Amino acid sequence: MIMKETIISRRKFLKAASIAGAGAMLAACAPATQPPAATQSPVSSDSETTTGNLTSEEITLNVLAENWGEIYNNLMTVIGDEFTKEHPNIKVSWDFDPDWRTKLTTLLAANTPPDLAFMRSDFITTVASKGVVLPLDDFLKAAGAKREDFVLPLYDSSLYNGKLYAMPGGADFWNPFYSKDMYRAAGLDPEQPPKTLQEFFDHSKKLVKTAADGSIEQLAYLYTAWQYANWAFIYGGEFYDAEKDQVTADHPKNIEAMKWLKEYWMSEGNIDQLTAFAQRPGFFEAGNPFATKQCAFVFDGFWFYEAIDQHAPDLDYGVAFWPTLTGSEADRSRYMVGGWMYSLPKGIPHVNESWALIRYMFLDNSAKMGVDTLNGTCVKAQFDEWVEGMQKKLGESNRMSPYLHLFVETGGYATKYFPAIPVQSFYTDELNRVWDLVMRDQLEPEQALAEARQNVQAELEKSRKESSS
Repeated sequence: MIMKETIISRRKFLKAASIAGAGAMLAACAPATQPPAATQSPVSSDSETTTGNLTSEEITLNVLAENWGEIYNNLMTVIGDEFTKEHPNIKVSWDFDPDWRTKLTTLLAANTPPDLAFMRSDFITTVASKGVVLPLDDFLKAAGAKREDFVLPLYDSSLYNGKLYAMPGGADFWNPFYSKDMYRAAGLDPEQPPKTLQEFFDHSKKLVKTAADGSIEQLAYLYTAWQYANWAFIYGGEFYDAEKDQVTADHPKNIEAMKWLKEYWMSEGNIDQLTAFAQRPGFFEAGNPFATKQCAFVFDGFWFYEAIDQHAPDLDYGVAFWPTLTGSEADRSRYMVGGWMYSLPKGIPHVNESWALIRYMFLDNSAKMGVDTLNGTCVKAQFDEWVEGMQKKLGESNRMSPYLHLFVETGGYATKYFPAIPVQSFYTDELNRVWDLVMRDQLEPEQALAEARQNVQAELEKSRKESSS
Protein backbone atom coordinates (compact mmCIF):
# COMPACT_ATOMS: atom_id res chain seq x y z
CA MET A 1 0.00 0.00 0.00
CA ILE A 2 1.42 3.36 -1.03
CA MET A 3 0.37 5.96 1.47
CA LYS A 4 -0.69 9.47 0.61
CA GLU A 5 2.43 11.60 0.04
CA THR A 6 3.07 13.62 3.18
CA ILE A 7 6.28 15.44 2.28
CA ILE A 8 5.16 18.49 0.29
CA SER A 9 7.98 20.97 -0.26
CA ARG A 10 10.07 22.57 -2.96
CA ARG A 11 12.54 19.71 -2.56
CA LYS A 12 10.22 17.19 -4.16
CA PHE A 13 12.13 16.14 -7.25
CA LEU A 14 10.60 16.37 -10.69
CA LYS A 15 9.56 12.91 -11.75
CA ALA A 16 11.04 11.07 -14.67
CA ALA A 17 8.61 12.10 -17.35
CA SER A 18 11.33 14.47 -18.46
CA ILE A 19 14.22 12.08 -17.74
CA ALA A 20 13.50 9.50 -20.40
CA GLY A 21 12.83 12.09 -23.08
CA ALA A 22 15.90 14.09 -22.19
CA GLY A 23 18.10 11.01 -22.24
CA ALA A 24 16.91 10.07 -25.69
CA MET A 25 17.38 13.58 -27.02
CA LEU A 26 20.94 13.70 -25.71
CA ALA A 27 21.88 10.93 -28.09
CA ALA A 28 21.47 13.47 -30.89
CA CYS A 29 23.92 15.94 -29.37
CA ALA A 30 26.63 13.45 -28.41
CA PRO A 31 30.09 13.74 -29.97
CA ALA A 32 30.42 12.11 -33.38
CA THR A 33 33.16 9.81 -32.12
CA GLN A 34 32.46 6.63 -30.21
CA PRO A 35 32.05 6.96 -26.43
CA PRO A 36 35.32 6.32 -24.55
CA ALA A 37 36.01 3.14 -22.66
CA ALA A 38 34.57 2.91 -19.17
CA THR A 39 37.99 3.42 -17.62
CA GLN A 40 38.50 6.79 -19.30
CA SER A 41 37.01 10.22 -18.77
CA PRO A 42 34.65 11.24 -21.58
CA VAL A 43 36.04 14.78 -21.47
CA SER A 44 39.76 15.41 -21.05
CA SER A 45 41.28 18.40 -19.31
CA ASP A 46 41.66 20.30 -22.56
CA SER A 47 41.81 24.01 -23.31
CA GLU A 48 38.26 24.49 -22.08
CA THR A 49 39.20 23.46 -18.57
CA THR A 50 41.35 26.38 -17.55
CA THR A 51 41.77 28.29 -14.32
CA GLY A 52 43.09 31.65 -15.54
CA ASN A 53 42.10 35.24 -14.81
CA LEU A 54 38.59 36.55 -15.39
CA THR A 55 37.70 38.69 -18.36
CA SER A 56 37.45 42.47 -18.11
CA GLU A 57 34.78 42.53 -20.83
CA GLU A 58 31.09 43.07 -20.12
CA ILE A 59 29.48 39.63 -20.21
CA THR A 60 26.34 37.87 -19.02
CA LEU A 61 26.35 34.36 -17.60
CA ASN A 62 23.17 32.42 -18.33
CA VAL A 63 22.14 29.99 -15.60
CA LEU A 64 19.61 27.21 -16.20
CA ALA A 65 18.04 26.31 -12.86
CA GLU A 66 15.27 24.14 -11.47
CA ASN A 67 12.08 26.09 -10.81
CA TRP A 68 11.43 26.16 -7.05
CA GLY A 69 8.67 28.75 -7.15
CA GLU A 70 8.90 32.53 -7.12
CA ILE A 71 9.99 32.95 -3.50
CA TYR A 72 12.94 30.55 -3.62
CA ASN A 73 13.87 31.47 -7.19
CA ASN A 74 14.23 35.08 -6.10
CA LEU A 75 16.49 34.04 -3.25
CA MET A 76 18.87 32.41 -5.72
CA THR A 77 18.96 35.50 -7.93
CA VAL A 78 20.19 37.51 -4.94
CA ILE A 79 23.26 35.27 -4.77
CA GLY A 80 23.96 36.09 -8.41
CA ASP A 81 23.53 39.81 -7.72
CA GLU A 82 26.06 39.62 -4.90
CA PHE A 83 28.54 37.97 -7.26
CA THR A 84 28.03 40.83 -9.71
CA LYS A 85 28.81 43.36 -6.97
CA GLU A 86 32.26 41.80 -6.70
CA HIS A 87 32.59 41.47 -10.49
CA PRO A 88 30.64 44.45 -11.93
CA ASN A 89 31.37 43.49 -15.54
CA ILE A 90 29.76 40.04 -15.11
CA LYS A 91 25.97 39.92 -15.00
CA VAL A 92 24.00 36.79 -14.11
CA SER A 93 20.76 35.88 -15.89
CA TRP A 94 18.58 33.09 -14.48
CA ASP A 95 16.22 30.76 -16.33
CA PHE A 96 14.10 28.78 -13.86
CA ASP A 97 12.50 25.87 -15.68
CA PRO A 98 10.47 23.02 -14.11
CA ASP A 99 11.51 20.81 -17.02
CA TRP A 100 15.18 21.79 -16.90
CA ARG A 101 16.36 18.39 -18.19
CA THR A 102 14.52 18.79 -21.48
CA LYS A 103 15.50 22.46 -21.71
CA LEU A 104 19.17 21.62 -21.17
CA THR A 105 19.04 18.81 -23.70
CA THR A 106 17.47 21.11 -26.28
CA LEU A 107 20.05 23.82 -25.70
CA LEU A 108 22.91 21.34 -25.96
CA ALA A 109 21.54 19.93 -29.21
CA ALA A 110 21.34 23.45 -30.64
CA ASN A 111 24.92 24.23 -29.55
CA THR A 112 23.61 27.07 -27.37
CA PRO A 113 24.31 25.70 -23.87
CA PRO A 114 23.74 27.73 -20.73
CA ASP A 115 26.90 28.79 -18.91
CA LEU A 116 25.82 26.93 -15.78
CA ALA A 117 23.33 24.08 -15.58
CA PHE A 118 21.40 22.78 -12.58
CA MET A 119 21.89 19.06 -12.06
CA ARG A 120 20.52 16.06 -10.19
CA SER A 121 22.50 12.88 -9.64
CA ASP A 122 20.35 10.78 -11.99
CA PHE A 123 21.17 13.06 -14.94
CA ILE A 124 24.90 13.43 -14.35
CA THR A 125 25.77 10.03 -15.79
CA THR A 126 23.67 10.80 -18.85
CA VAL A 127 25.37 14.08 -19.72
CA ALA A 128 28.85 13.02 -18.61
CA SER A 129 28.76 9.84 -20.69
CA LYS A 130 27.89 11.97 -23.72
CA GLY A 131 30.79 14.31 -23.13
CA VAL A 132 28.59 17.40 -23.01
CA VAL A 133 29.66 18.68 -19.59
CA LEU A 134 33.15 19.52 -18.34
CA PRO A 135 35.06 17.75 -15.58
CA LEU A 136 35.68 20.08 -12.64
CA ASP A 137 38.63 18.29 -11.03
CA ASP A 138 41.28 20.79 -12.18
CA PHE A 139 39.18 23.72 -11.01
CA LEU A 140 38.65 22.14 -7.61
CA LYS A 141 42.34 21.30 -7.25
CA ALA A 142 43.30 24.88 -8.12
CA ALA A 143 40.85 26.07 -5.45
CA GLY A 144 42.60 23.86 -2.89
CA ALA A 145 39.52 21.70 -2.31
CA LYS A 146 39.20 17.91 -2.26
CA ARG A 147 36.57 15.21 -1.81
CA GLU A 148 36.88 15.07 1.97
CA ASP A 149 35.92 18.75 2.22
CA PHE A 150 32.39 18.03 1.03
CA VAL A 151 29.31 16.17 2.21
CA LEU A 152 30.35 12.84 0.70
CA PRO A 153 27.04 11.64 -0.80
CA LEU A 154 26.77 14.88 -2.80
CA TYR A 155 30.36 14.70 -4.02
CA ASP A 156 30.33 10.99 -4.81
CA SER A 157 27.02 11.14 -6.67
CA SER A 158 28.53 13.86 -8.88
CA LEU A 159 31.25 11.53 -10.18
CA TYR A 160 31.39 9.65 -13.46
CA ASN A 161 34.28 7.29 -14.19
CA GLY A 162 36.23 8.85 -11.34
CA LYS A 163 35.85 12.43 -12.58
CA LEU A 164 33.76 15.17 -10.97
CA TYR A 165 31.15 16.52 -13.40
CA ALA A 166 29.08 18.66 -11.07
CA MET A 167 29.73 20.88 -8.09
CA PRO A 168 27.75 19.95 -4.95
CA GLY A 169 25.30 22.77 -4.40
CA GLY A 170 22.65 22.21 -1.72
CA ALA A 171 22.29 19.24 0.62
CA ASP A 172 19.05 17.75 1.94
CA PHE A 173 19.67 16.43 5.46
CA TRP A 174 16.77 14.37 6.83
CA ASN A 175 16.21 13.89 10.56
CA PRO A 176 13.33 12.77 12.77
CA PHE A 177 11.16 15.45 14.34
CA TYR A 178 9.25 14.17 17.36
CA SER A 179 6.46 15.55 19.49
CA LYS A 180 7.58 16.11 23.07
CA ASP A 181 3.97 16.78 23.99
CA MET A 182 2.96 13.32 22.80
CA TYR A 183 5.97 11.78 24.57
CA ARG A 184 4.90 13.29 27.87
CA ALA A 185 1.30 12.16 27.41
CA ALA A 186 2.53 8.60 26.76
CA GLY A 187 4.74 8.59 29.86
CA LEU A 188 7.96 8.77 27.84
CA ASP A 189 10.91 11.02 28.58
CA PRO A 190 10.62 13.92 26.11
CA GLU A 191 14.39 14.49 26.22
CA GLN A 192 15.24 10.90 25.28
CA PRO A 193 14.21 10.20 21.67
CA PRO A 194 14.97 6.73 20.29
CA LYS A 195 18.58 5.99 19.37
CA THR A 196 18.09 2.43 18.12
CA LEU A 197 15.50 0.74 15.93
CA GLN A 198 14.33 -1.30 18.92
CA GLU A 199 13.80 1.85 20.99
CA PHE A 200 11.95 3.40 18.05
CA PHE A 201 9.68 0.32 17.96
CA ASP A 202 9.16 0.33 21.74
CA HIS A 203 8.39 4.03 21.94
CA SER A 204 6.00 3.78 19.02
CA LYS A 205 3.92 1.10 20.71
CA LYS A 206 3.24 3.50 23.58
CA LEU A 207 2.30 6.32 21.25
CA VAL A 208 -0.42 4.58 19.23
CA LYS A 209 -4.06 5.03 20.28
CA THR A 210 -7.07 3.31 18.75
CA ALA A 211 -10.70 4.40 19.11
CA ALA A 212 -13.55 2.12 20.12
CA ASP A 213 -14.61 1.71 16.49
CA GLY A 214 -11.13 0.46 15.57
CA SER A 215 -9.96 3.63 13.86
CA ILE A 216 -6.54 5.08 14.69
CA GLU A 217 -6.74 8.19 16.84
CA GLN A 218 -3.02 8.64 17.26
CA LEU A 219 -0.09 7.21 15.30
CA ALA A 220 3.62 7.13 16.01
CA TYR A 221 5.04 7.26 12.50
CA LEU A 222 3.29 7.69 9.17
CA TYR A 223 5.68 5.89 6.84
CA THR A 224 6.08 7.25 3.32
CA ALA A 225 7.51 5.08 0.56
CA TRP A 226 10.45 7.36 -0.33
CA GLN A 227 11.97 6.67 3.10
CA TYR A 228 12.50 2.96 2.44
CA ALA A 229 16.01 3.59 1.06
CA ASN A 230 17.00 5.43 4.24
CA TRP A 231 15.94 2.50 6.40
CA ALA A 232 17.54 -0.05 4.09
CA PHE A 233 20.89 1.74 4.17
CA ILE A 234 20.70 1.88 7.96
CA TYR A 235 20.16 -1.88 7.94
CA GLY A 236 23.33 -2.31 5.88
CA GLY A 237 21.66 -2.62 2.50
CA GLU A 238 22.87 -1.48 -0.92
CA PHE A 239 20.95 -0.69 -4.11
CA TYR A 240 23.60 -0.79 -6.83
CA ASP A 241 26.96 -2.42 -7.60
CA ALA A 242 28.84 0.19 -9.63
CA GLU A 243 31.69 -2.12 -10.63
CA LYS A 244 29.30 -4.63 -12.18
CA ASP A 245 26.67 -2.07 -13.20
CA GLN A 246 24.14 -4.28 -11.45
CA VAL A 247 21.00 -3.33 -9.56
CA THR A 248 20.92 -4.90 -6.08
CA ALA A 249 17.38 -4.18 -4.93
CA ASP A 250 17.11 -7.60 -3.29
CA HIS A 251 20.30 -7.24 -1.27
CA PRO A 252 19.81 -9.38 1.88
CA LYS A 253 19.85 -6.34 4.14
CA ASN A 254 17.28 -4.57 1.96
CA ILE A 255 15.02 -7.58 2.47
CA GLU A 256 15.57 -7.46 6.23
CA ALA A 257 14.73 -3.76 6.27
CA MET A 258 11.49 -4.29 4.36
CA LYS A 259 10.46 -7.10 6.70
CA TRP A 260 11.16 -4.88 9.70
CA LEU A 261 9.22 -1.97 8.22
CA LYS A 262 6.22 -4.15 7.55
CA GLU A 263 6.33 -5.57 11.05
CA TYR A 264 6.67 -2.07 12.51
CA TRP A 265 3.90 -0.56 10.48
CA MET A 266 1.45 -3.41 10.97
CA SER A 267 2.00 -3.07 14.73
CA GLU A 268 0.36 0.35 14.42
CA GLY A 269 -2.78 -0.95 12.74
CA ASN A 270 -4.20 -2.92 9.84
CA ILE A 271 -4.16 -1.76 6.23
CA ASP A 272 -7.64 -0.25 6.33
CA GLN A 273 -6.91 1.65 9.54
CA LEU A 274 -3.60 3.01 8.25
CA THR A 275 -5.08 3.97 4.89
CA ALA A 276 -7.85 5.90 6.61
CA PHE A 277 -5.40 7.70 8.88
CA ALA A 278 -3.21 8.65 5.93
CA GLN A 279 -6.00 10.72 4.39
CA ARG A 280 -5.24 13.54 6.78
CA PRO A 281 -3.59 16.72 5.42
CA GLY A 282 0.08 16.49 4.44
CA PHE A 283 2.66 17.62 6.96
CA PHE A 284 3.11 20.99 5.26
CA GLU A 285 -0.61 21.72 5.38
CA ALA A 286 -2.89 23.13 8.04
CA GLY A 287 -4.42 20.52 10.32
CA ASN A 288 -1.67 17.98 9.64
CA PRO A 289 -1.37 15.15 12.21
CA PHE A 290 1.97 16.34 13.60
CA ALA A 291 0.51 19.77 14.27
CA THR A 292 -2.63 18.29 15.86
CA LYS A 293 -0.62 15.85 18.02
CA GLN A 294 -1.96 12.79 16.23
CA CYS A 295 1.40 11.67 14.80
CA ALA A 296 4.54 11.64 16.92
CA PHE A 297 7.29 11.43 14.30
CA VAL A 298 8.02 13.19 11.02
CA PHE A 299 11.24 12.49 9.13
CA ASP A 300 12.15 15.57 7.09
CA GLY A 301 14.66 18.38 6.56
CA PHE A 302 15.32 21.46 8.66
CA TRP A 303 12.97 23.46 6.43
CA PHE A 304 10.05 21.67 8.10
CA TYR A 305 10.32 24.32 10.81
CA GLU A 306 8.38 26.67 8.50
CA ALA A 307 5.32 24.41 8.50
CA ILE A 308 5.48 23.88 12.26
CA ASP A 309 5.80 27.61 12.93
CA GLN A 310 2.82 28.27 10.70
CA HIS A 311 0.50 25.45 11.71
CA ALA A 312 1.59 24.47 15.25
CA PRO A 313 3.01 27.56 16.99
CA ASP A 314 2.53 26.06 20.48
CA LEU A 315 3.76 22.52 19.82
CA ASP A 316 6.72 21.39 21.90
CA TYR A 317 8.91 19.32 19.61
CA GLY A 318 12.46 18.05 19.31
CA VAL A 319 14.81 16.79 16.61
CA ALA A 320 17.12 13.79 16.85
CA PHE A 321 19.47 11.65 14.81
CA TRP A 322 17.86 8.94 12.69
CA PRO A 323 17.74 5.77 14.86
CA THR A 324 20.12 2.99 13.82
CA LEU A 325 20.71 -0.68 14.59
CA THR A 326 22.91 -0.13 17.64
CA GLY A 327 22.65 3.62 18.17
CA SER A 328 26.41 3.99 17.81
CA GLU A 329 28.16 6.90 16.13
CA ALA A 330 29.70 4.46 13.65
CA ASP A 331 26.22 3.44 12.50
CA ARG A 332 25.60 6.98 11.29
CA SER A 333 27.92 6.46 8.35
CA ARG A 334 24.96 4.60 6.85
CA TYR A 335 22.88 7.78 6.66
CA MET A 336 21.66 8.84 3.22
CA VAL A 337 21.72 12.44 2.00
CA GLY A 338 20.22 13.94 -1.14
CA GLY A 339 20.54 17.28 -2.86
CA TRP A 340 21.45 19.06 -6.08
CA MET A 341 24.48 20.24 -8.04
CA TYR A 342 25.64 22.51 -10.89
CA SER A 343 27.62 21.62 -14.03
CA LEU A 344 29.51 23.49 -16.73
CA PRO A 345 28.36 22.47 -20.22
CA LYS A 346 31.03 21.86 -22.83
CA GLY A 347 31.41 24.60 -25.43
CA ILE A 348 30.47 27.56 -23.24
CA PRO A 349 32.33 30.78 -24.13
CA HIS A 350 33.19 31.90 -20.59
CA VAL A 351 34.53 28.86 -18.78
CA ASN A 352 36.61 30.64 -16.14
CA GLU A 353 33.86 33.10 -15.34
CA SER A 354 31.26 30.35 -15.10
CA TRP A 355 33.49 28.41 -12.73
CA ALA A 356 34.06 31.59 -10.72
CA LEU A 357 30.28 31.88 -10.20
CA ILE A 358 29.98 28.24 -9.17
CA ARG A 359 32.89 28.63 -6.77
CA TYR A 360 31.44 31.82 -5.32
CA MET A 361 28.01 30.28 -4.66
CA PHE A 362 28.84 26.73 -3.65
CA LEU A 363 32.40 26.70 -2.33
CA ASP A 364 33.51 30.06 -0.96
CA ASN A 365 30.04 31.10 0.22
CA SER A 366 28.28 27.76 0.57
CA ALA A 367 27.02 28.43 4.11
CA LYS A 368 25.66 31.85 3.20
CA MET A 369 24.00 30.45 0.09
CA GLY A 370 22.39 27.75 2.22
CA VAL A 371 21.12 30.18 4.84
CA ASP A 372 19.78 32.63 2.28
CA THR A 373 18.00 29.96 0.21
CA LEU A 374 17.07 27.43 2.94
CA ASN A 375 19.44 24.73 1.70
CA GLY A 376 22.04 22.72 3.53
CA THR A 377 25.68 23.59 2.93
CA CYS A 378 27.80 20.91 1.25
CA VAL A 379 31.11 22.26 2.60
CA LYS A 380 32.01 20.70 5.94
CA ALA A 381 34.27 23.55 7.06
CA GLN A 382 31.25 25.85 6.86
CA PHE A 383 28.90 23.76 9.04
CA ASP A 384 29.31 26.05 12.05
CA GLU A 385 28.85 29.16 9.93
CA TRP A 386 25.66 27.67 8.50
CA VAL A 387 24.27 26.87 11.96
CA GLU A 388 25.08 30.34 13.25
CA GLY A 389 23.55 31.94 10.16
CA MET A 390 20.37 29.93 10.44
CA GLN A 391 20.06 30.68 14.16
CA LYS A 392 20.43 34.38 13.43
CA LYS A 393 17.85 34.12 10.66
CA LEU A 394 15.31 32.23 12.77
CA GLY A 395 16.09 33.86 16.09
CA GLU A 396 17.43 32.08 19.14
CA SER A 397 13.92 31.70 20.54
CA ASN A 398 12.74 29.66 17.55
CA ARG A 399 12.11 26.05 18.54
CA MET A 400 14.32 24.83 15.71
CA SER A 401 17.44 26.80 16.68
CA PRO A 402 18.84 24.36 19.30
CA TYR A 403 18.62 21.46 16.83
CA LEU A 404 20.12 22.93 13.67
CA HIS A 405 23.52 21.38 14.38
CA LEU A 406 21.99 17.88 14.11
CA PHE A 407 21.27 18.37 10.42
CA VAL A 408 24.79 19.30 9.35
CA GLU A 409 26.21 16.63 11.67
CA THR A 410 24.01 14.13 9.85
CA GLY A 411 25.58 15.38 6.62
CA GLY A 412 29.03 14.99 8.10
CA TYR A 413 28.38 11.37 9.04
CA ALA A 414 26.53 10.37 5.85
CA THR A 415 28.14 8.35 3.07
CA LYS A 416 25.10 6.94 1.25
CA TYR A 417 23.06 8.17 -1.69
CA PHE A 418 20.48 6.55 -3.91
CA PRO A 419 22.13 5.18 -7.09
CA ALA A 420 23.10 7.92 -9.53
CA ILE A 421 21.92 6.02 -12.58
CA PRO A 422 19.78 7.17 -15.53
CA VAL A 423 16.80 5.07 -14.40
CA GLN A 424 16.85 6.36 -10.84
CA SER A 425 13.25 7.56 -10.92
CA PHE A 426 12.03 4.27 -12.38
CA TYR A 427 13.95 2.50 -9.61
CA THR A 428 12.19 4.45 -6.86
CA ASP A 429 8.83 3.89 -8.55
CA GLU A 430 9.49 0.16 -8.63
CA LEU A 431 10.38 0.09 -4.95
CA ASN A 432 7.18 1.97 -4.15
CA ARG A 433 5.17 -0.43 -6.31
CA VAL A 434 6.48 -3.60 -4.72
CA TRP A 435 6.19 -2.14 -1.23
CA ASP A 436 2.50 -1.73 -1.95
CA LEU A 437 2.28 -5.42 -2.87
CA VAL A 438 4.15 -6.46 0.25
CA MET A 439 1.83 -4.47 2.47
CA ARG A 440 -1.15 -6.12 0.81
CA ASP A 441 0.37 -9.58 1.45
CA GLN A 442 0.47 -10.22 -2.29
CA LEU A 443 4.25 -10.71 -2.31
CA GLU A 444 6.89 -11.52 0.26
CA PRO A 445 9.76 -9.03 0.53
CA GLU A 446 12.19 -11.48 -1.12
CA GLN A 447 9.95 -11.89 -4.15
CA ALA A 448 9.01 -8.24 -4.34
CA LEU A 449 12.57 -6.93 -4.30
CA ALA A 450 13.76 -9.60 -6.72
CA GLU A 451 11.04 -8.48 -9.12
CA ALA A 452 12.13 -4.87 -8.69
CA ARG A 453 15.75 -5.82 -9.36
CA GLN A 454 14.86 -7.62 -12.58
CA ASN A 455 12.68 -4.78 -13.85
CA VAL A 456 15.14 -2.01 -13.02
CA GLN A 457 18.11 -3.95 -14.39
CA ALA A 458 16.28 -4.48 -17.67
CA GLU A 459 15.46 -0.77 -17.85
CA LEU A 460 19.05 0.15 -17.02
CA GLU A 461 20.45 -2.09 -19.75
CA LYS A 462 17.99 -0.60 -22.20
CA SER A 463 19.11 2.88 -21.20
CA ARG A 464 22.79 1.97 -21.56
CA LYS A 465 22.15 0.51 -25.01
CA GLU A 466 20.25 3.59 -26.20
CA SER A 467 22.97 5.84 -24.80
CA SER A 468 25.74 4.04 -26.69
CA SER A 469 23.90 3.87 -30.01
